[in-house]
Amino acid sequence: AAAGGGGGCAAVCCGDDQGPDSINFVGMGRGSYVAETTFRFVGQGAGEFDTVSAPKRSSLPMVIGLLLGLVVLGVVALALFGTGATSTTSNGVQKISIPAAQRSSCLVWGDPHVETFDHAAPNFFEQGDAWLVRSQDVHIQACYKATPFTNGLAATNAIAVGGPFLQGHTIIVEPLDEGEILVDGAPALTSFPSTRDVAGIATLSYNSMGNVVDDAQVKLEKHIVHMDLPLGVHIQVLRWANHLNVRITMPPAAGGQDGHCGNFNSVAGGDDPASLK
Repeated sequence: AAAGGGGGCAAVCCGDDQGPDSINFVGMGRGSYVAETTFRFVGQGAGEFDTVSAPKRSSLPMVIGLLLGLVVLGVVALALFGTGATSTTSNGVQKISIPAAQRSSCLVWGDPHVETFDHAAPNFFEQGDAWLVRSQDVHIQACYKATPFTNGLAATNAIAVGGPFLQGHTIIVEPLDEGEILVDGAPALTSFPSTRDVAGIATLSYNSMGNVVDDAQVKLEKHIVHMDLPLGVHIQVLRWANHLNVRITMPPAAGGQDGHCGNFNSVAGGDDPASLK
């Protein structure tokens, strides 16, 4: 049915007083027709509703958020790659916090194989004493000696740490069989596990925590000496029955360095056996 005539329409046309605008069938067996009211839009500006423009959003909060994000990234980058913090203890020892990105590790294992700080791979087979790290402050030496395990080839039989950065103190680690751990010539870390302070400038710990250097020994029981030393130097010595494996982690030494662990100048080609002292 069409809408009735009469009265003016506002926003929608609702018909006159004589009845509803339309009727719809509601289904078989559900009665007669039921009246339903319908609505129809009659055009822009013809009723009580107005068009409202959405307010424009300011880009200022987005710019501020971007700037804050850049500041946070800068702080994180400084923490990861910036210069390490330096402090001096009451006994004059310089403590340095070195970002990991500025440090590298030298590995010594087997008969003996070496991976230098610059990731070269020289091999040394002769017996005798050798420098692993020699700088103006840090002195780390190894004793290479033939063993039954290496079929007469040399392996690392002892490691000694000293130099000005330890203020005259020395640390020596030897294998498990007939070997000792010595601090200033006296037995140390005689129980397992154990820890030892060295004059307030270094901390030693002896336990089974840590990764092996030689994957062939991953299933064996581990006896590891950890040395936390001044100038950001950390040494891990794995004690086996008649030889040692060694991991030395440190930043480049002030004034340069040499030894079987290399000169740590980011050039692996310079770490061949003939040039290492």
